[in-house]
Amino acid sequence: MPELIVYRSNALMSVRSRFDSTRDLVMPANLAYAEAMVGMWHAGLPQVTLVPSTATDAQVWPVMSAVGTKIHDTADDNCPINTGWSYVGGNHGYNVGNQIVVTNHGKTTIDVGSQWTDGTRTFTLLAITNANSLLFGNPYTIVDGIAQGARVKPAAPLTHLSGATHTATVPITGLTPDVQIRPATHSHTVAVELDGRPVPDGRSTGQELTIRESYLIPSYRGMIDTARANIGTPIATIMSRIPSLCRISNVYRWSQGGLLVGQTVAALERFTLNAGVTQCGPLTPVAGGSRRQFMPNVGTAGGLNWSVWANIDTLAALTDFTPATLTNRLIPASSMTQWVVNSGQVQQWGIAVGLLPVADGVPEIRARYTTAKGWFITSSLKKNYPQLVWGRTMEAGESVTGTAYRRYLAPPSAATEIVVSDSTDDFVMIERVEAVAQAQMPAPQLFHRLLVPAGPTNLTVPDRVAVGGISYSMPVPTGYGMWRAEPDPASVGPLPGVTGPRGSYFLVLAGPTEPVTYTGSYQSLLLHPMYLAEPTPVDRVCVEITATGTGTMRHGVYAHDPATGRPAVLGPIADFGSVAVTSVGVKESVLSVPVVLPAGWHWYGHVWQTSGVTPPTLRASSAGAATTTLNLGTSSAAMTGDRFGYEVTGTTGALGAITIAGVHQLPPPRVAYRRA
Repeated sequence: MPELIVYRSNALMSVRSRFDSTRDLVMPANLAYAEAMVGMWHAGLPQVTLVPSTATDAQVWPVMSAVGTKIHDTADDNCPINTGWSYVGGNHGYNVGNQIVVTNHGKTTIDVGSQWTDGTRTFTLLAITNANSLLFGNPYTIVDGIAQGARVKPAAPLTHLSGATHTATVPITGLTPDVQIRPATHSHTVAVELDGRPVPDGRSTGQELTIRESYLIPSYRGMIDTARANIGTPIATIMSRIPSLCRISNVYRWSQGGLLVGQTVAALERFTLNAGVTQCGPLTPVAGGSRRQFMPNVGTAGGLNWSVWANIDTLAALTDFTPATLTNRLIPASSMTQWVVNSGQVQQWGIAVGLLPVADGVPEIRARYTTAKGWFITSSLKKNYPQLVWGRTMEAGESVTGTAYRRYLAPPSAATEIVVSDSTDDFVMIERVEAVAQAQMPAPQLFHRLLVPAGPTNLTVPDRVAVGGISYSMPVPTGYGMWRAEPDPASVGPLPGVTGPRGSYFLVLAGPTEPVTYTGSYQSLLLHPMYLAEPTPVDRVCVEITATGTGTMRHGVYAHDPATGRPAVLGPIADFGSVAVTSVGVKESVLSVPVVLPAGWHWYGHVWQTSGVTPPTLRASSAGAATTTLNLGTSSAAMTGDRFGYEVTGTTGALGAITIAGVHQLPPPRVAYRRA
């Protein structure tokens, strides 16, 4: 997979990956956003941003410089849950507070938890905001065994009922209703890994950044009752004493161009749950342009036709997507593609968002719990996302789990054709508005896999992924589909040579060899495709010099980018360092820390450096990867002569990010590894 660059300073992170041939995508991550929650915003990177691939680390971190183009505000996108009367969790608190400005009110901490009345309802003093401001919690009611807060404001000045030392009446002339009560979470834990390793401060590279968090949401009834039972004690200091409503467990996985979010809500008392896993604000528009959105299996809602490119900037009111708005009412709306276009309707940047059909996100399960609302969009566009459940009564001990994806899209794009993988399955998504006679979605990583429909689908595709990808046709406009790519049954027994004890050496390529000289290849990094049947940890790597030369040979391994069929360009999986070529024999690099070579394809790279006077000769494979498919680019001229891999010119030092200059003619060296 393509690599990530992760920049970290304590709780703040920026995640960089390749967007297209000239630009990178930089996404923010924050381990201590609102109330220590994980968030997708920080001051150094206020929006997801596109930067030139040539941008230096210093230009993007710790503060994004003017080199970037902002494309998506994600400041509010760490998704809360909804209890039917208030959002809470994420960066939200219960919105049933009344903030009252009273100059020199005279109340102090010893009055916290006291009760006050407007003559009809009882309000609880929850916090002394400052010398001129007070926060009151609203009353709650019990309906069918479920506590519900009330969005009401005092109808008259608040007079003292019980618990306060300073009992002067509180006027309501400076009242602000529906204020969020914070803190509304506690017992937060968070863990961060990059490919299973801890992420230190500074710059790191890897394949996938994973952040896991868990926290408790106290019940509103428990918050009010606990405050009343502990007069003079701020509830922020005794959160663990408050009975809990539920536990939230989130897993965020950043990879090339996007984010996968898994959320589990475990009920600890009876309540009503609305949950959407991923909240998504709108993309950032360009001057004079607009934002267009297509939604599979959706017709007309909110006055817009979502089966074509709907202009969401004209959405007049909050819009619910109920079964009545769907083409197939048994399958709730599960995905969308949104594009920013300029005044000439030219695409600028896009995003695909949706729920995966796993756990409680399986369409048949969602259909039971989203009859009132399967998706909704506010008129401000601040919320625009699918609902995992809406109005589901949760009993203590029950839980719901969903996984959502968001993938940023580069123009030009006639169709959304993406593969999204969770920890278990690979899913293929195709969404297209305009008709096409014949189209082909590249999917080399899924070759020969079975395609099983897993969501709303009106396209016909082959049963299996072919070597050329997934073919489909769309004679009329608006086509879409979601499939699970099922692997074939495992082959019987291990392949010859793929297993062995620690400390044993193995060849990646077996067969006849020939001597190959580095003539004309000084400072050219030569990359060869290699294949392993299983992930293998190695701690030594060997090549053989058969005729001496001057200088050194540096070598390492790059990941495979299935989207391009080429090496991942952001940096190597491992740089093995240099070996001298001034004497013949087996030259061995010893790794201070073992590296795991991935299962499937990777790219072995080697470059002659330091002194270009006399080219050395290596023992190389005379068969090797000669039959491997190789993308020659836009010209057939490169087919002449032997072609064994890709070339990166001007490689003078340590291996790093690369720009492929073309194909080369040197057979792959014979490489042996030692299992760690």
